[in-house]
Amino acid sequence: MKAPFEIADLIFKYLNGDLSVEENKVLQDWLNEDIANQITLNELQNKDKMEESLQFFESIDHKAAWENINEQIENPVIPHSFWSFNKFFKYAAAILITGFVGYAFLHKKNNADTAIAKTKKPQTLKNDVLPGGNKATLTLGDGSVITLEDMENGTFKKENGVKISKKEGQLVYEILPAESNSTITYNTINTPTGGQYEILLPDGSKVWLNSRSSLHFPTAFSGKERKVELTGEGYFEISKNKQMPFVVEAGKTHVEVLGTHFNVMAYDNEAVSKTTLLEGSVKVGNGENKKLLNPGQQAIVGSQIRVRAADLEEAVAWKEGYFQFDNEDLTTIMRQLQRWYDVDVVNEKQIPDKHFTAMISRNNTLSKVLKMLEMSGELKFEIEDKRITIREK
Repeated sequence: MKAPFEIADLIFKYLNGDLSVEENKVLQDWLNEDIANQITLNELQNKDKMEESLQFFESIDHKAAWENINEQIENPVIPHSFWSFNKFFKYAAAILITGFVGYAFLHKKNNADTAIAKTKKPQTLKNDVLPGGNKATLTLGDGSVITLEDMENGTFKKENGVKISKKEGQLVYEILPAESNSTITYNTINTPTGGQYEILLPDGSKVWLNSRSSLHFPTAFSGKERKVELTGEGYFEISKNKQMPFVVEAGKTHVEVLGTHFNVMAYDNEAVSKTTLLEGSVKVGNGENKKLLNPGQQAIVGSQIRVRAADLEEAVAWKEGYFQFDNEDLTTIMRQLQRWYDVDVVNEKQIPDKHFTAMISRNNTLSKVLKMLEMSGELKFEIEDKRITIREK
């Protein structure tokens, strides 16, 4: 367990967009330990809550407060980065984050219960919904369909010179050397609403499929390119092969790569598709119009292609096991929850025009996610028969 001051430093970096990959994993582990930790982070991103807390902390005896915190935390060490902010912010934020994080460590359960109880009315969250998980179906070249979650680990199919096996939630394709010239067939993996899956393709490339997505691919790559077809959302780590570029067709979006890490979001109920590049280079097109992306850039494809700086953490948050909303509108948030929890929204066309900033584990039940959104104090959510009703307070 990390000390509160260490967690506080990670939260500082997260709010400032300076977290490394390793630090982000540590922060995610802490968030997953308890709902109180997630509430703590969400509180720190809520402007109104921050202002209330600032007023509160201005009214207390700071010396006594620090002494009380230090008595309960052994050997606190303040990282140098604490003092890289302007005088007002470092003063307010140091007190706020130390207080919030220290309190979460010492009184986790009480923190969660108290924060949830502060809503104006009792919450009505009937028939709670469990989070999604590793679920998918595989359609083989002969048309037969396999439900992967029902299969045990190990090889379950040999098809035209390719061994197909399941290994800890990953679908693995391996070409059998003695049969490498066999006829190539096509497979399709589909994740349902509330499902996700990882695939190791025959060339060594890895693909992570988000919920309500599919990948159509050959059991072995040949010719001038390695071509797959995607619907929904997928994260790709492509093995390098300059002689055989990797191509992703996702609706009207065409992505060509040599070897790289990138994410493609192309759901049919989203107005645009988004291709986000983390490493290497990709070329994104929609017909004659093409754009070359550099690491850290995102291509938004509609009738035109627009390139902008990407929020990499937000783009791949789903792959790392959490939702990340950066001033996201509630309509977009509800679509993500619908895909992961397999639920509907009542009066979907009348969702309030509200925006949220939060980082929430996808391992939470739906009620916990909605409770954290309710912390804004503006909305109330009800769940019944896998349907979400949204009410303004």
